[in-house]
Amino acid sequence: MPVKIKPPLQQLFSEANKANRALLNIQAHNALVSAGIILQIEHSTKKIGVGLIVIWLGITFLSKITKFNNQSNKNVSSLYSLLLGLLLIQTRTILNIEDEFGLTQYFLIAMGIAAAASLQLEQWKRLLQWIGATSIPLLILFALQQLDISTTLSGKLGGSITSISQAFSDIDELRSYLQETLFAFLTISGIIAGRISSSPQGKAMSYVSGTCGFILCLITDSRMAIIAPVISAMLGIALSHTGTIKRLKAKTKIIFASALMSTILAIILAVAISPVIKTTSELPSMASDKGRINIALCWANSMLSGNNRFIYGSGHDKEFIMQKCTDENVGIFWSEPGRTRGHAHNVLAHMMGLHGLFGIIALTLLASVYFKGLLFFARNEKIFDYLPLTFAPWSEAIITMGLFMIICSASTTFFVYNHTLQVIIGLALGMPLANREQLKQIH
Repeated sequence: MPVKIKPPLQQLFSEANKANRALLNIQAHNALVSAGIILQIEHSTKKIGVGLIVIWLGITFLSKITKFNNQSNKNVSSLYSLLLGLLLIQTRTILNIEDEFGLTQYFLIAMGIAAAASLQLEQWKRLLQWIGATSIPLLILFALQQLDISTTLSGKLGGSITSISQAFSDIDELRSYLQETLFAFLTISGIIAGRISSSPQGKAMSYVSGTCGFILCLITDSRMAIIAPVISAMLGIALSHTGTIKRLKAKTKIIFASALMSTILAIILAVAISPVIKTTSELPSMASDKGRINIALCWANSMLSGNNRFIYGSGHDKEFIMQKCTDENVGIFWSEPGRTRGHAHNVLAHMMGLHGLFGIIALTLLASVYFKGLLFFARNEKIFDYLPLTFAPWSEAIITMGLFMIICSASTTFFVYNHTLQVIIGLALGMPLANREQLKQIH
């Protein structure tokens, strides 16, 4: 039988369509997020990195605007048109970091939430895979810096890549812009992506990226970044499979619960408590944790300082609180004289200090929206019925990410100083708002 040969032009279009479908399947535009995360590591490339994140937001909103043409979804299209317009207006301020401590940080979190709400579950899986996989090139760049060959390869890699690699030579500087928190987000994204991926290749790649992210967390020597992904993943799996656990025999339940709690307590003891429990000539026992608690309490108590601060706090100008909550005033006698901190080391205390009662209400509303979305998915995915531990419903991803953010928010003010991180936080907060048309296992 003779083989039918396609005309060259038809064959070209056929190949182009295949390539287009492949790009849509892997959601290639998410590479902008990965590239943005990598570039924001170093000061000289931070503007480009944040710019790529803004472009990704614009593409996400634009796809939502153009997707719906019927009358029933006209309001959705109008809403995302408005959001895109606001994003464009604010772009200069974002890129030039002209409003680092003001409304822009909340604006970017809101943009992340809006983008998250526009994504279907399949798109969410791809996004988490891309975010998690970002840890792989970052770990390679760290290795190049450690091997001291990044300078030698400068001509081949380019100056920007070399400078990013060299940024890993100053871990304290990275931590000053909460890069350890960003690395923890890469880790938990890889773990969640591994859980919700159905293909062996997707699972393997995601778990490898999660492992690389965890190594980056170890490199930063941040106790929060090390324990948050591990503990939240363990609890997330357990809580989202309560129906399965209920079916276990009583003795097995006790063994399982004991093993889980013992493991968590052992991790907290080994990572969070043991390194700081000893008293030295320079620092008392648990100095870091006592200092953080004292600072958080001082920031929270500042809402009781009069001048209507109880209602709306001290505002974005932190001068009043920073003068009130110097290390000396809060009892951190082992610190340098006159030193003060730029944030409360706790999200609730930070919001209480800057925004008073209104800040508490805002956090309560945000938490209620997150919980309401979680409850919707939990009921529809029937997590209280039997689910095999190998199956990960979307509610598991929401629970895991929620627990992760609770640990982070209790440990530090994890949304300050970093515009890229603010968008990632917004995306995480928007996970319960994911498109609800696709309530089945993600393939």
